[in-house]
Amino acid sequence: MAGDAVIATVGLTKRYGAIQAVDDIALQVRRGEIYGFLGRNGAGKTTTIRMLLGLIRPTAGTVRIFGHPIGGDQRWLRRVGFLVETATAYPNLTVAENLDLQRRLTGATRASLTDAIERLGLAPYADRRAGRLSLGNQQRLSLARALLHSPELLILDEPANGLDPAGIVEVRELLRTLAGDRGVTVLMSSHILAEVAHLADRIGIIDAGRLVEEAPRDVLAARARDYVRDTFTDAERQEALLTADLERYFLAQTGPERTRTTP
Repeated sequence: MAGDAVIATVGLTKRYGAIQAVDDIALQVRRGEIYGFLGRNGAGKTTTIRMLLGLIRPTAGTVRIFGHPIGGDQRWLRRVGFLVETATAYPNLTVAENLDLQRRLTGATRASLTDAIERLGLAPYADRRAGRLSLGNQQRLSLARALLHSPELLILDEPANGLDPAGIVEVRELLRTLAGDRGVTVLMSSHILAEVAHLADRIGIIDAGRLVEEAPRDVLAARARDYVRDTFTDAERQEALLTADLERYFLAQTGPERTRTTP
């Protein structure tokens, strides 16, 4: 896999004092694939992404993007589009002005600005100040900025945040098209399994800063099971609550005449 790895990390670690935010992550993302980086809030996804982009320095380990080490020649950044943590824009500039500023910074064409506005459904808001956009449209604007210069690699932290269901589907199809038709590599983080399961070719699961599982989507889907984690220390109370919950469940499913009690 190493030969076609767009993102490669070895022993990637980040500590903040006594807090181990990211712990010894070995991550490889292949060219042209969509990689789902899955974990609950606080698992270490955003910290990892910030290290991939050189926004924070690792405590230990190495990062290579397109084969280039972070901290050396930064020209590889021109080949990357990213959205990290929250949507950002200049609030007193319009959508079009924000994108035009980004266009000039990245050397993108004017045609790409029009294309980005159309792709992300921002045409009705082109002359609206960014500070007056809804959360969903702020997210669309940030995604448009990330796509503006036709990057080879997209690193997106919770890209569906704030989008309505229709918007989520639109972004999903957009990313699928970019990867399938243009060979763009996508790393997208999410805390929602269903979102990455719809889209990702491979999924890496991070928990408490460690990459605990990594597999193709189909393999993980085949092994998926419903489960409940409890933290009860009182066994009798646990039994009573579970019994009451199961009784309510069966009552809802079958009606009062067929209610069953679980011993």
